[in-house]
Amino acid sequence: MSLGQLQKMTLVAYTDNTFQKKVRELPPYEVLINPESYTITYGTASSDQTAQGSSETQSAFRNRLAQTLSFKFLFDGTGVIKKDEGFLSGLASGLAIPGLNANPPDVAQMLSDFKKVVYDYNSETHEPPYVQLQWGLLLYNCKLKTMTINFKLFKPDGSPLRAEADCSFEGVIDEKKLAGIENRQSPDLTHIRTVQEGDTLSLMCYREYGDSKYYYQVAQFNNLIDFKNLRTGAKLLFPPLANN
Repeated sequence: MSLGQLQKMTLVAYTDNTFQKKVRELPPYEVLINPESYTITYGTASSDQTAQGSSETQSAFRNRLAQTLSFKFLFDGTGVIKKDEGFLSGLASGLAIPGLNANPPDVAQMLSDFKKVVYDYNSETHEPPYVQLQWGLLLYNCKLKTMTINFKLFKPDGSPLRAEADCSFEGVIDEKKLAGIENRQSPDLTHIRTVQEGDTLSLMCYREYGDSKYYYQVAQFNNLIDFKNLRTGAKLLFPPLANN
């Protein structure tokens, strides 16, 4: 893959928090245009404790909260945005411009397809899907926490031409993976793994540590020069994580 190749963010629906089984009837959803930015929020929970004979309470750490990842997604049915090019320059309201999409996508349909992947109730699992966000080196397993849709432009009949969805996703780690992460000195986290076809370093790090952000440290540990193009069949060492 060349450095200049455009990669679109893709959302993939899974049935449970192990992220091993995809929802069969739901194809991955590729965004129309990549988000301009995203925000990661970390937090902790505490409880108030009062020592015997003390008139003041003290805050004691209870647990870490699940981190959240926030994006703003754009849904456009004006024809101004081509799927692989972004905004066309020089657009003036009400003017027909050569090259515009003659059959622009329907905003309501795009929103419906998006909601099926991130929000709609699954009658088999009795809950909305678990979602894996894939975008370059970002690999994030999560569930939708909140979604606020803002409709901006409308046809004469009132149907929407453009919408923005502010979405917040809460990180999800299955219990087995969480136990391994919280015991970061465990020898169980020292593994030699074989690169399979289609593997990326961020994906392999997520499998081992529950977080793709350690790809750079693993690349350094294995003296990888071009970690974006792993050789199928290569052996990589995944060491224990150092305590924070």
